[in-house]
Amino acid sequence: MHPSSSRRFALLILWLLSASSGFAQLDRAFEAHGGISKWKNFASVEFDQTWTSAKGVKKDHQLFDLRSRDGSITSETYTLGASKGEVWIKPALDALGGTPPRFYMWTPFYFFGMPFVFADPGVVPESLGKKMFQGQEFDAVKVTFKKGTGDSSEDYYIAYLDPKSGQMKLVSYVVTYAALRKDKPMDQLEPHALVFEEWQDANGLRVPKRGEFYNWKNENIEGEPLGVMEFSNVFFSEKAPDAAKFAKPADAVMAPL
Repeated sequence: MHPSSSRRFALLILWLLSASSGFAQLDRAFEAHGGISKWKNFASVEFDQTWTSAKGVKKDHQLFDLRSRDGSITSETYTLGASKGEVWIKPALDALGGTPPRFYMWTPFYFFGMPFVFADPGVVPESLGKKMFQGQEFDAVKVTFKKGTGDSSEDYYIAYLDPKSGQMKLVSYVVTYAALRKDKPMDQLEPHALVFEEWQDANGLRVPKRGEFYNWKNENIEGEPLGVMEFSNVFFSEKAPDAAKFAKPADAVMAPL
């Protein structure tokens, strides 16, 4: 075997071992939070969500079909829906105060669904070994995505998992959604982190209750919290929602990518 071929083969073996270890670490996290089979057995979830940040407070009720990921978000000032990959909003495109509607449609849900969403199609896990956070050692798993997965497949997340219990402590991440990225190269994108401060049990699953957002620098949180995300009144069901709940009303507008 040519030396360069040997090196590529060795790198491939290392990557496969890392990916295998990443899957194993995620499996432990799934079990610590109630089990991936239980998550997949449910067809819908709904919850109340409050997201407080420098941009203000978004407080709404969210309902999702866990299999199709169609959903609806309702509040006193805005309504969004996702049906068959398309997103609509009312009363207007700017109803979220500058937050892109497609980005908001699934972002709170994605954080709520951790770690289970890391079992979605297109996820590529990689073990990063051990990392320290606030004086404690954690198992670290990097999650990337196959090209074409979702609206921003260049996103990545690094989950910090308690080595004893398997429970998530935090996730650092980089957002590459086009409207927010604004053509910046990857090395110029600022990473952030969501630290899960409280968890709650709902229908046998352990899901987030409260998390704080931070700037993430030198593999640690920096400064004061940038915002807080809270979830309450969580309910899972084995029955899928009526698809009509997600259909676009006549007075809604379609949200662009």
